[in-house]
Amino acid sequence: MKPLMSLKKFNKYSVIKLTAIAMINFSATTVWADIQPRSASLNYSQKALSNAGNPASAALIVERKDPHVMIGGAVEIGAGLEYGNLDELFAKIDEISNSFKPPADGGTTLPAPPTPENPIEDNPWDDLLIKYPELADRLDALKGKVVNTAGLLALIASEGYGKAEATGNASFVLNEDLYGGTLLMGMGLKGNAKVVGLFEEIDFNSDQALEALKTIPEFDETDPIQKLDLSGGVYLYYNPANHKVKLNIDNDSMLLVKSTKIAQFSLAYSKKAFESEAGALYWGVKPIFYRVGLTNVSARLGEITDSEAIFDDIKNANYVYKNGFDFDMGVTWAAPNYQLGATMTNVIEKTYLFPELDTQRLNSTKIIQKINYHSEFTMQRQVKLEAGIFTQQRDWSLHAELDANPVEDPMRDRYQWLTVTAGYAADSWWLPSARFGFSRNLAGTSLGYLNAGVTFMKFINLDVATTLDTVTLDGDKYRRGVNLRLGVQFAY
Repeated sequence: MKPLMSLKKFNKYSVIKLTAIAMINFSATTVWADIQPRSASLNYSQKALSNAGNPASAALIVERKDPHVMIGGAVEIGAGLEYGNLDELFAKIDEISNSFKPPADGGTTLPAPPTPENPIEDNPWDDLLIKYPELADRLDALKGKVVNTAGLLALIASEGYGKAEATGNASFVLNEDLYGGTLLMGMGLKGNAKVVGLFEEIDFNSDQALEALKTIPEFDETDPIQKLDLSGGVYLYYNPANHKVKLNIDNDSMLLVKSTKIAQFSLAYSKKAFESEAGALYWGVKPIFYRVGLTNVSARLGEITDSEAIFDDIKNANYVYKNGFDFDMGVTWAAPNYQLGATMTNVIEKTYLFPELDTQRLNSTKIIQKINYHSEFTMQRQVKLEAGIFTQQRDWSLHAELDANPVEDPMRDRYQWLTVTAGYAADSWWLPSARFGFSRNLAGTSLGYLNAGVTFMKFINLDVATTLDTVTLDGDKYRRGVNLRLGVQFAY
């Protein structure tokens, strides 16, 4: 783990770079949970002919031949970004970053004072001993600084993340009557990247710190800068010449950046099982081939120096590639004015490993355990339930989806989506179709998204999803999450 990045320069543009990394890595689709479900803005017909749909539904839509559905294929690209729920995230990281660096030149000299050209003083020293001449007050002030730093570390660890993804999807109806069923081919690409903090707890011992503070009067003004061990990896640099101090924390807290490049290829076969006056039952199965590329980089906070390096390293990193196979299966019950469905995804549950990180320099077993936790991911099995009602001509519809169980994505984030979408499907080329809905993650972040989309000229889809929650970055307010998707659907 080499020195990588200056946290003072780690701002909102760093997360924009993270999005660029995901788009450069542009690589799977709906094989697991996304930042926001791709199917949320689609109506039931569009969803059936996409990689996001129930494998059983394609045969149903092909058989209906609705005038407002273009049965043939669809191509879509999209991008998404999501921040943690931590206002002024980067300001808070800046606040603690200097605590993980010892004074310049190993504590032998004081840094140069700030200038108009360089207003930020590196490794700032504090007048703490002058402000608090009493020993007990000095100890309380130091304890307050340590507690404040530990609290910020915990907050950043839980909420201080930035996540980005880019997707590309294509699906084509290959055969509308293959042994009485429908064959749908799907391809998908997805790039995903995330930066997350892994932080070690600070075990501060007040008695040991008190004994160290008692030695300060013993030093003469001509003595060199002293390094006092306050316990738990907390050190106090003391300059007898001017009685200034700098608090330094030496532990294995670090930033971890993970990135994935995953491609998928699928063939979904669906067929009607039986039909009655009440409705018809359809079944479907979708075998999927995966090409999975994974990489990661890490840096201890005290060793981070170059703001560009961590993003260049993850962008240029060598990916470990593995091939995998899985399959989805589903059933759909279709009646004249409603339909019900269930899908099971990732039935086999294949596990993939990230490249092994060097942990020999680490002393914290908890940090090593956290690294090991992030070293793999499994495409976990998930059951999805769906229900829809619509008018006789199926131009107006209301559709709901529920993930019956939560799953983790490659970044080890938990997702369980509930989505409700209302839509109008126009038959004409000049009247746009429209849809509007809401989706909420019932696990993990618990974020809610508003979804809206339109279809122009029956074949151009534009969809956007955004959270109502905001976050402040570098003084500017942003939506915590946003997704954009553009696609075309066609018949042939």
